[in-house]
Amino acid sequence: MNNIRKTCLFTLIIFIVSGVYTVFSGETAFSIIKKAEEKNKSETSKTEISMLIYPDMDMKDDFRTYRVLAYSKGEDNSYMEFLSPRSIKGLRILSRGDDKWAYFASTGRVRKIAGKSRKESVQGVGGDFSYEDLGGNNFTEKYDFSIVKSDAGTWTLEGLPGEKDSIYSKILVIISKESYLMSKIEYYTEEDGHYKDLIMGEVRKMDGREVCTKMAMINHVKRSMTVVITHAVRYDIPVDDKYFNPSRFYK
Repeated sequence: MNNIRKTCLFTLIIFIVSGVYTVFSGETAFSIIKKAEEKNKSETSKTEISMLIYPDMDMKDDFRTYRVLAYSKGEDNSYMEFLSPRSIKGLRILSRGDDKWAYFASTGRVRKIAGKSRKESVQGVGGDFSYEDLGGNNFTEKYDFSIVKSDAGTWTLEGLPGEKDSIYSKILVIISKESYLMSKIEYYTEEDGHYKDLIMGEVRKMDGREVCTKMAMINHVKRSMTVVITHAVRYDIPVDDKYFNPSRFYK
């Protein structure tokens, strides 16, 4: 009887210790995606980028180039201004959470981007980033994540939308276990299935942080591709609040 009690007690201790170890040493889907988002989290940022749009991803010599200046503040506020070419110079996009506006310099008009319009590419620019993609991606607020795969070097997380009007039916995010940097995001829709892939490429140190300086959005439906190259970024600098004000961002 004593031996049985000792065995049961030993089993209970192992169970408790194993449970505690799992809680404190293991990672949950939420903690993984949160750490990935926090890699470049800052109060503010200023980024200079180029956007190369390939209407046919197999024709590498046929592309259009755009220069863009972007500001961000907090997790949900972002502003983009197209500097060139001249045909769209002054085009501006403001994102505040799920609310988005576009200012078209050619007409002087502001358009509120809502509903299914968020799936559209930017008017006058095209490409494979939708209005939704260009805004702040606070994944932990938009999706409920679970771990669907774990190997020696990466986790694969599946995100299901928490909102009924999401333009994506799910996303898959691949994250490095060493750096917590995202290496790929797969986007799925009810209509098209596996719709797009965002593939992160070169990583460099900029302003003291690891930054993905080259990424490509591949559209499997249109067979097109948009490449974004980051030339410079600065964090935690003064940024005028007007850039995030719907009634002033275009002035």
